[in-house]
Amino acid sequence: MPQHFTAGCYVITGASGAGKSTLVAALSELGYATVPEAALDVLREQQECNGGILPWVNRSAFMEEVLKRNIRNHQAAQSLKAPVFFDRGIPECLAWLRLSELDLEPHHLAAPAQYRYASTVFVAEPWPEVYVLNEERRASFERSTRSYAPTVDAYVEAGYSTCVLPKVSVQARVAFILERVASMR
Repeated sequence: MPQHFTAGCYVITGASGAGKSTLVAALSELGYATVPEAALDVLREQQECNGGILPWVNRSAFMEEVLKRNIRNHQAAQSLKAPVFFDRGIPECLAWLRLSELDLEPHHLAAPAQYRYASTVFVAEPWPEVYVLNEERRASFERSTRSYAPTVDAYVEAGYSTCVLPKVSVQARVAFILERVASMR
């Protein structure tokens, strides 16, 4: 188990539709460096160009692209001023591959050990009151929560500690994260 972590790179992970992207956007508005969710970027790009790398068309190709994008985002973030906040990260790609019943290749297994974040990840629990269906989020709340535990478990298996975010306003969540980050430095 790797013990090296990348200080200053903080992942916000957890349930789909639990406010992670909204939280990352709020941190960005305050001037913090942020990295958007790779899966959403791939999804939007593929829909825009009528591409075939979509989870409901070619899940394997989609997952490969998401992993590749997460690695590229991690590398690019090394030149940003810390703290940097990531909307999801590399370890959960393994959880998604497992949930999709896709084979884990050696490069999948190596990526979480090679590209590390700060030792604590922030976790947004399932939150039905803020969950919204849209063009990108097509699964019911019940179905979307199926990936929550495996996602968190992927970080724990990779040696990370977790810090559950309170179910409060965006501003209060931002304050909570910034207080925790300050105490970790």
